[in-house]
Amino acid sequence: MSDFEREERAFRAALARAADGFEPRELAIPGASDEAGPADLSDQTEKAEENAPVRRKAPWILAAAAAVLAVVGLGGVVANLQPTGSGGESTAASDASDGAEDGSGNAPKALGADEAAPEGTYIERGRTDLPAPADGNRWAVRYDIAFQVPEEWADATAPALPECIAKPGDQWDTVPRTPYVANITNQPVPRIACNETEDRDFPPQFGKVPFALWQPYVLIERPGKGASLQTGSWEHEGWLLTRVQVGDDAYATILTGPGDERVNQEIKGSLRTVAKDPYGCETASPLAEGDPVRPKTDPATSPLEGDDPESIAICRYEPSSASLTGSREITGSDAAGLLEAIRSAPARSGPNTPQNCAAGQPVTAYVILRIIRDGGEPGEVFVNYENCDDHGFYDGVTVHELTAAACRPVFAEEPVTIYSAQGDVARVCLS
Repeated sequence: MSDFEREERAFRAALARAADGFEPRELAIPGASDEAGPADLSDQTEKAEENAPVRRKAPWILAAAAAVLAVVGLGGVVANLQPTGSGGESTAASDASDGAEDGSGNAPKALGADEAAPEGTYIERGRTDLPAPADGNRWAVRYDIAFQVPEEWADATAPALPECIAKPGDQWDTVPRTPYVANITNQPVPRIACNETEDRDFPPQFGKVPFALWQPYVLIERPGKGASLQTGSWEHEGWLLTRVQVGDDAYATILTGPGDERVNQEIKGSLRTVAKDPYGCETASPLAEGDPVRPKTDPATSPLEGDDPESIAICRYEPSSASLTGSREITGSDAAGLLEAIRSAPARSGPNTPQNCAAGQPVTAYVILRIIRDGGEPGEVFVNYENCDDHGFYDGVTVHELTAAACRPVFAEEPVTIYSAQGDVARVCLS
């Protein structure tokens, strides 16, 4: 390893450490108040906000502030951050032009040798409809699309504004530092337009993240009714980008680094649609957009009561796409502790701020806890944390308030986390 490479690695490690220890500042929005909900941020403007959020490793939402980016009549941000891509017929292309380099004359490495990647998320449970993953792999599921990735690949959030990243480590650089499966989010996007892409010397299909920050990833997208994305394969400086259509309305984009063409093909070959994920979460949303976030039927007894659970599957849904957006599992004392915390929470809805939202506004995300006990059918608890009212844990018998002890374990790890919320919910549910 050259002296330059050692210095670069130390610099990037220092940046990561600084980001991990940083506490975000409150974002001052002219005209906003503690009671304001977020505003529709899908249309970006020409002018940047004066106080831009600083980089942090966790998904950046304004959890520390009671005031968040204003949304017309809505208590949670509903901007969809998934790239819309460019429509077009199926093509395959290769680019042989010289690309950007990381300063050492070499393409950036796919995974820094001194950076430990998070452990894999999904664990195979003997399912007959979803075979055990290959050695060293794990299953990941987004919407109803399942695929295998190397088990060290993380679940992470792609940068919201890659075109605003001028250089590694700047305030807009939230690019994951390990290979990752992209989360499906309704992450807030500030009203800012950037054009820092003159140095993006690579095919446009690769997006707008600077070359020095590329990491291998898988992104599952649903561009919307009647829309399509360009499919094919593209190469740049040994990096391979593949995009294929899965089913009628979904697309999988796979990026792998130099020498990992086999990994790219294995991920592509593992793509399939599934009715359940490895934890037993239904991939189709049980609720339509606008339905109350609570069980459809009332059980005879609360699923919170009984012996300690074997495990709890935490299933996050997006009603607008009628699909699972992420899931994970807790077991043992963590699962037992979560149930006890919910049981101990006050038997009422809250915290609520109904004055902040328009009446009848549908939620953009909710969670179902699937409680597994040995030899029994799973029990379900619905978790409503969106908008401004009816927050709580609904078990079909009663409702329990969102408390820190009960709520934070649910949203402690990706891909199940909160990307937008009223300030009172954020203060309770996010540590």
